[in-house]
Amino acid sequence: MSKRLIIPEKLTDEHFLARLGLISVQTRVDERSPLNHRWTSRFSINGHDYHVEGFAADFGRPRGVDTDVQIAIETLFERQGCPEDNTIVTTAYELLMLCLMTDKGDNYLRLRESLMRLWRVGFLVSRAYHHPSSPWAMYLNETLNLIQRVRFWSKGARRESPDLSTMVADGRLIIQLSDPVAQSIRAGFTQHLDTMLLSRIEQPVGRGVYRLLQAHRTSEQGGGLRVGLREWASACGIFSPDSDKIRRVLQPAHEELEANAYLEGIEFEGRGAKQVLHYHFRMEPSLDPHLVRAVRELGISEVRAQTLVKGHQHAPERVLASVEYVRAQKNVRSPGALLADMLTHPAKYILPEESTRGTLASASPPRLDPRVLEQQIERDQEVRQRQLLELPPAEQWRANQATLRFMLKAYLSAPQLQHLEEACVSGRLSASQLAHDLSVATARAAKADLVQALMSQLDA
Repeated sequence: MSKRLIIPEKLTDEHFLARLGLISVQTRVDERSPLNHRWTSRFSINGHDYHVEGFAADFGRPRGVDTDVQIAIETLFERQGCPEDNTIVTTAYELLMLCLMTDKGDNYLRLRESLMRLWRVGFLVSRAYHHPSSPWAMYLNETLNLIQRVRFWSKGARRESPDLSTMVADGRLIIQLSDPVAQSIRAGFTQHLDTMLLSRIEQPVGRGVYRLLQAHRTSEQGGGLRVGLREWASACGIFSPDSDKIRRVLQPAHEELEANAYLEGIEFEGRGAKQVLHYHFRMEPSLDPHLVRAVRELGISEVRAQTLVKGHQHAPERVLASVEYVRAQKNVRSPGALLADMLTHPAKYILPEESTRGTLASASPPRLDPRVLEQQIERDQEVRQRQLLELPPAEQWRANQATLRFMLKAYLSAPQLQHLEEACVSGRLSASQLAHDLSVATARAAKADLVQALMSQLDA
């Protein structure tokens, strides 16, 4: 089993689920408590009301390390190109590493238990809709689950009673996300969490509170978040009316988040049930508000827009210009998802030259000459194509596999796609040339003929 695994600097987290606080930040709960199997969370943060009912079967409410596992699954889903069947293929070892956990036996048991809790829990989420002329509100209620199915390997003695509580580290692990979760990630409604910060936070409660704070943090708050202690406890999955106990549960998280420079400080205002928590975030260099707003206007959430601009300081303007150009040529169903994909997977796209930078200095849409931009794109494409063709076969495949899988998924079966990968990695086919030829054939309405020739090669 290969132990080489590249851990990304940022981990993907579906934004709406993170706000709901579906996973308790606590590591231990009373297994005998009815609240371990059915509970209701009601809270208001930043003027938004949340009402969530949870239903957990055999394994109880998701908690503690389950936050890490859910984030790792969502990260893998995005890294694998958001497969249409909502299914990721990995190993227990890879998932454990993305959870920033050590490769030891006890952790594989914890991973199995976590997957079972995430699989067996369901939620009923209610959202209020108000009509100005009516004293009543209408509520939309929708059921939601996190994971549709899990498939993994365990091992035990053939004739004796096998111990199925462990997982084979390098055995194939298949996890299918529920459709709403997958669709939300696919549309780009995500936040990115700092892997280095998460690795420095030792306690699951600290990582859980960090995730929740990030989900509710917005630029309009001026570097802070103010929330009632009881409501914050409900969002964190701390079911206790005792204000002192709530503070004791949160204390380790507060200490770690301050020690790691995520929080500048924490204040408690008032007494007893009316206490209010005021979090002060460590301020970072300000972002261009016009650029953030332009990104948000494509249908991307506030936190996600800030993350994209912050993580790609020199690219958003060029990418925005390219998105606007594409939208001018044809209808784009999800421009926000296109923008996020162009920024996070730049190898799949050809961007215009640096000369277009600065066209988005104002909040108004960029006014570009399509002919000039098209010429720039063509020149860049020629340079990029030459660079790709000079790469070794395996690197060509890595640079083009997302594009090839997307363009061929409707034509090739899973075994044929596997044969395609083998042919490209071995050098029998050039992944870069194939991606270029498919683009040209598609533009000339000759894709079917090219695909038919390719299938004959793969089946030979």
